[in-house]
Amino acid sequence: MRTSTRLLRRIRSTVFLPATLVLGLAACSSDGLPAGTTSGEQEHAGIAVTVWTEASELFFEYPPMVAGVESEPWAVHLTRLSDFSPVTEGGLELVFRAADGTVQSTVSASPARPGIYTPRPLISTAGTYQLAMIARGPQLSDTIAVGRVEVYATPGAIPHEEEAEAAGISFLKEQQWPIDFQVVAVGVESLPTTIEVTGVIEPAAGRVAEVASPVSGLARAQTNLNAPAVGSRVRAGQTMVVLSPTSQDNSFARAVADGQRLNREVERLERLFAAEAIPERRLIEARHDLELSQAALGAMGGASKGYEYVARSPISGIVQSRTFVPGQRVESGQSLFVVVDPDEVWLRLNIPASQTALVNDAAGASFTVEGTSRRYWSRRIVSIGAVIDPETRTLPVISTVTNSDRSLKIGQFAVALLEVGGARSGITIPNEAILREDGQPVAYVQIGGESFARRRLSLGETDGLQTLVESGLSAGEHVVTVGAYQVYLGSLSTSEIAAEGHAH
Repeated sequence: MRTSTRLLRRIRSTVFLPATLVLGLAACSSDGLPAGTTSGEQEHAGIAVTVWTEASELFFEYPPMVAGVESEPWAVHLTRLSDFSPVTEGGLELVFRAADGTVQSTVSASPARPGIYTPRPLISTAGTYQLAMIARGPQLSDTIAVGRVEVYATPGAIPHEEEAEAAGISFLKEQQWPIDFQVVAVGVESLPTTIEVTGVIEPAAGRVAEVASPVSGLARAQTNLNAPAVGSRVRAGQTMVVLSPTSQDNSFARAVADGQRLNREVERLERLFAAEAIPERRLIEARHDLELSQAALGAMGGASKGYEYVARSPISGIVQSRTFVPGQRVESGQSLFVVVDPDEVWLRLNIPASQTALVNDAAGASFTVEGTSRRYWSRRIVSIGAVIDPETRTLPVISTVTNSDRSLKIGQFAVALLEVGGARSGITIPNEAILREDGQPVAYVQIGGESFARRRLSLGETDGLQTLVESGLSAGEHVVTVGAYQVYLGSLSTSEIAAEGHAH
């Protein structure tokens, strides 16, 4: 069993700061009497400690200790900060070091239940000890410097203090461990000045291409049944459609036939010129006609397959649209496919005319798109417009966005925070730690292992992930980033005293 209900109630009124232990009041033995006393003896103060390291959070409660007397069970809660789960395997050693360097220790081979060790140390000599706890196991290896622990010579030497009312919101480890839960220490950082604007995802220049037919022809069904569908991935040079010849003058077959005829004519005239049977002028004119024919065929793109025209994709990418049906007659100039390479896209932002003076030093943007809360980043500005659209009264700013996972889709609307220069430093808080209660931004701060306080916040700049806090928090305090709503629900059933606290 854990320490008495009175101890639990009392320790939650104690305020804890990172890596700082604070001594609380009111520990009792499991039968409701103070540790080391019998009925009729006075009740003594209990002690609670919270310490954070880079790897773990240690929160424990223990009764006052008397030299030569085995202590009542301590309640040592050990949490891994990698995933905020309780330690369920491995031992825990309590090392008491006296002022003269002598050491006494107590070892718990394993947790009594998930996350909780219940050692009962016995210290032979009264005095002040420096306590460290050493976790050794497959889940956690950590040495935690706790600080000073007092061992009294007799029960009568234990100072008596009145039990105080609980402070803060109670949210027990047994409530934290089963849910997604996380806290982080807030610090001082610099955030850029930003403005919020809207935009749209567009294809990047050079990463969109239309496959059109330069000639008339028939897209025979049996030849084109496997033509790429919308959404298909295609490679540069891949066959998209094969057109069979028609009898029209602008057909590919006619162009190929003319080229072949002119090539034969040049060869014939070269033989005649060599025999001095014709003037050189006729050969020059024929060669000129052949060059024009070859240039016309080259301008059509694609490739020939006999007298058939093979349309190929000019770039690698995704088929965005397809506008022909196998078996259809295709006219010269008709669009067949649009191919987009989505690995890099453009974010076109629309800057209101009233804010255009701010964007000359724009350096990038973070943004979200419709349908998801994921935040994306654009680090390079491609262009800043010089003309305000007379209808929308906005100025375009275009930046590039890497989209290697292709999660961004062409045409998606975006809401962006555009960096417009000038950074500010101050205490920052992760955005997921900010809740809104009656329109007021608040955060929940862990003031002890199982104690939390609601803080009203005054906010400043944000980069989409972090936000400056003008007031409400101090550097080093631990805010709840995951599970804050559950702490809020816990506050509805907790009598808060001094829950708002004081932050400077």
